[in-house]
Amino acid sequence: MDKEILEQLQLIVQGMSAMEERLNKRMDGLEDKIKETETRIMAHIENEVGRRIDSLFDGYKLTHEKQWELERQNELLNQKLEGLLSRVEALENKIA
Repeated sequence: MDKEILEQLQLIVQGMSAMEERLNKRMDGLEDKIKETETRIMAHIENEVGRRIDSLFDGYKLTHEKQWELERQNELLNQKLEGLLSRVEALENKIA
């Protein structure tokens, strides 16, 4: 009886060892797949997302430069308008 139990325990231990080996092989394969996926994700982020961020920044920069240029032109037009209003007022004063 004890011999039968010992044999069954040995079979169980062998089965568990085989399962452990299969599990370790799967885990090694899974780790490789995870690393490969991580590498692909990082490459995608660097290539696609990085380019888009650069493009957005360039667009923001151009918009800011254009806004500054329009503000400068607006200021010049306001100065010219003030000069013209002063001249009109001076002419009106001469006529009156």
